[in-house]
Amino acid sequence: MITADTSSNAPERYRIAVRELCAFAAREGDLDLRFTPSPTAQQGIRGHQRIVRRRGKDYESEISLSGCIGNLEIRGRADGYDPRRNCLEEIKTHRGDLSRQPANHRALHWAQARVYGALMCRSRDLEGITLALVYLDIAADAPASAAKDESESGGDSIGASQDEQRLEAWWSREALEAELARLAARFSEFAANELAHRRVRDSALGTLAFPWPAWRPGQRQLAEHAYKAVMTGRELLAEAPTGTGKTLATLYPALRAMPRNGTDRLFYLTARTPGRALALDALTTLVPEVVEHTESPDTPAAALRILELGARSKTCEHPTLACHGESCPLARGFHDRLPAARSAALADHQPLTLATTRRHALAHEICPYFLAQELSRWADVIIGDHNHYFDSHALLFALTQANDWRSVVLVDESHNLIERARGMYSTELDARQFHFLLKQLSRTGHPAPLRSASRTLARQWRALEQLGPENGSSGNPSNGNGSTDDGSQQTRLALETLPGDFLKALTQWTGAMGDWLAEPDKAATPPAARPQPARAAVTQAPEQLGLIASDASSAASSATDTGTAPTVSGSASSTAKRRVEPDGEMMEAYFAALTLTRLAEGFGDHSLFEVELAATKPPRQATLTSGSSSRSGAASAAGAEAEAAARPRKPRGRSVRQIQPRLRCVSPAPWLAPRLRASHATLLFSATLNPPAYHHRLLGLADNAVWLSVESPFRATQVQVSRHRLSTRLRDREASCRPIAELMARQYQQRPGNYLAFFSSFAYLEQVASTLQQLTPEIPQWRQTRAMTEAERTTFIQRFTPDGQGIGFAVLGGAFGEGIDLPGSRLIGAFIATLGLAGFSPENEALKQRLAQWLQSDARRRVERHSTDGAKEERDDEAGPLPPVIQPLKADDCTYLYPGLTRVVQAAGRVIRSEQDQGVIHLIDDRFLRPEVARLLPRWWTPTD
Repeated sequence: MITADTSSNAPERYRIAVRELCAFAAREGDLDLRFTPSPTAQQGIRGHQRIVRRRGKDYESEISLSGCIGNLEIRGRADGYDPRRNCLEEIKTHRGDLSRQPANHRALHWAQARVYGALMCRSRDLEGITLALVYLDIAADAPASAAKDESESGGDSIGASQDEQRLEAWWSREALEAELARLAARFSEFAANELAHRRVRDSALGTLAFPWPAWRPGQRQLAEHAYKAVMTGRELLAEAPTGTGKTLATLYPALRAMPRNGTDRLFYLTARTPGRALALDALTTLVPEVVEHTESPDTPAAALRILELGARSKTCEHPTLACHGESCPLARGFHDRLPAARSAALADHQPLTLATTRRHALAHEICPYFLAQELSRWADVIIGDHNHYFDSHALLFALTQANDWRSVVLVDESHNLIERARGMYSTELDARQFHFLLKQLSRTGHPAPLRSASRTLARQWRALEQLGPENGSSGNPSNGNGSTDDGSQQTRLALETLPGDFLKALTQWTGAMGDWLAEPDKAATPPAARPQPARAAVTQAPEQLGLIASDASSAASSATDTGTAPTVSGSASSTAKRRVEPDGEMMEAYFAALTLTRLAEGFGDHSLFEVELAATKPPRQATLTSGSSSRSGAASAAGAEAEAAARPRKPRGRSVRQIQPRLRCVSPAPWLAPRLRASHATLLFSATLNPPAYHHRLLGLADNAVWLSVESPFRATQVQVSRHRLSTRLRDREASCRPIAELMARQYQQRPGNYLAFFSSFAYLEQVASTLQQLTPEIPQWRQTRAMTEAERTTFIQRFTPDGQGIGFAVLGGAFGEGIDLPGSRLIGAFIATLGLAGFSPENEALKQRLAQWLQSDARRRVERHSTDGAKEERDDEAGPLPPVIQPLKADDCTYLYPGLTRVVQAAGRVIRSEQDQGVIHLIDDRFLRPEVARLLPRWWTPTD
């Protein structure tokens, strides 16, 4: 962040947070992401509060400090200060043995404390101060009287609690100033270059011209509203048809506004890889190659730094190695070689694509993925995935908060964000995986706390099947196959409240598991019998350069060197033989449990806790049989056995592997809203955002967000849309195959060329494709298959050549329903034989019921806000009326109809890509004729029946 006092001749200064300064100037050594148990965010907050309560009434917390040195303005918040002892405390929460903390982490903590100490001495005019690193073990329970005793003693008993460890040192003001000057000197030259870069960047963007001589129809309208939203700090929800040029229409005004409103960073987020490529192409077209010169005239750099972020799974050079210097050569000495790699990358005049960043990283022998994370701090425009900002551990959101950036967020393909965000904030535990894991960890040979926690968790896990309506279930349990009272069929429980005992047991298990994973060789076995553990480098946490990685899904896969199944230590001791060493699968289970406990902290009416009970065999009913045994010499014994066998057996409860718990996000709005508010402005755009209220409310947009619907640049005469009175419902699919195949054959014979045919499932696709092949074997066809590789998908698309002919069969909502561009004769028509509705299932019905409750609560909250705020804010009349965000929405439509029709319109949008294209679209289902469905189709279509 760059600041300047324009009212005086004060020099321009670079504003930086204390933590960022220390991270830049004080880090050294290896990149070390070996696993260490860490508290959740809520546990960290509660830990800080626990310390503050102990310190007495005079204790100060969260002290805002700032100061200038050279060309830097340094800001931050010190955790706590005891004026009676003149002691400044830097509080860190942790779990387990503090001796496991790497030395470079401790050095970083001391560096932060010294900077806060220097700023505190300036603020209070102190000659010196005592600095303390306070490490609070959130897993250790302090004596119940500790807080009371400390409070009564006025804070004199600091350090008496068993859960708290302190490291203290007294520093003079002069020594602290020298330390501050030393760190500032390391960053000062870099800051000067950043200030110069900002001036060149703003100068170039201030005169940025639109790259084409004319605007496309509707493109200028979108660009004007995007510019106004950025300048006024609003949220814009814009629907603009394919062909409008949305990428340029949003990037251009956002870039032009950067120097005018002081934008620090611009994030362009997409849902698919092709979207990133389109954004890079647009920026290459839009931004001329303006070269700035740093202090070295031979080191040119781009006036606009553009960075592309990729998934960890696709950018890791050594996926079988763990991220620390003892395992991966690119992690060894990472922080020592980082400055040179960073300088070389930032001096490059080309956009920092994945390939370019990789080239710079390997030239300096460091990890490309983590170099990109570091470059995120210094890039002007960052192109990434939706999850890089909206995920619970999102990198860009964390950087925005840490640096107090004024960020503008552009969200392309935002019609995908509801489902993507639901996935980000939903999780489940693999019941089969935990079944075997808990049995293994309950055996002798593992630490007693882990054995106890595993047994408790298994017991509470099995108790989940006893939950019902009295425990907060939404109505009666939803049965997958008409379950009977004996539990012989699959059952699904949808709970509106969290099962407290299960969550408590799971939290205790993650704590014990985390402690053991950090030190798996400390088992409850005699030293003589304890084997030397053949530890793979599996103790690796998904953390990055001080921030949590956004690629949580890849954490488990990268947490092992071998990726093998759990191994048993070799030893002569039978006890040791039963001890399991941690491996990738075990780490995966641990991270899944940790994710569920952390998401449970935000559980509310937007969430649902589900328990899926697997089918079980009915209890066996034995009967008495007549036989000679009753007349034998053992009549009494046999009679007793027969009588016992004749009694009905008590039904056995389900095992852990038969009980599948999951936490589902019903509405992502409460999760996304804080991220939307953290940005200066957010533009969400797509070709399919109808109805706007559905996206507005489930995405958590502000009440004053602007809605814009751009008219299509295409003419109705460009496409012939036909609706057909055929039923594609499940019960009618077999009968519909031949009529659909005949329709496709007629269309192809009338106008040979390339067509896409979309169906609701692979089975339906195969039925119709086989029928067409029997009717007209001369028509070429190719089919999408399950789990296609990237190469297979590329081959599928490459069949659509300008002079090609044939029909490609695909599943609606899959890889070929959106995000592909087939202009001109590469695609001249589409057959859509489905409404794209989600299947009717207990799972979807439970979501619908819970969503209905949330919609009512959300409407009530919005009404209350409007009544509290009083008069509505003035808005630009040209933007059109605000969407009726409080209008009733039907949960049934939100669950089934709206997502389905979005997929239909996206698939149909593959046909007409430019104003020169001509094509046909066949909507094959009688429900397309219904008024409520027709209203959701593009306005520029004129369908015929």
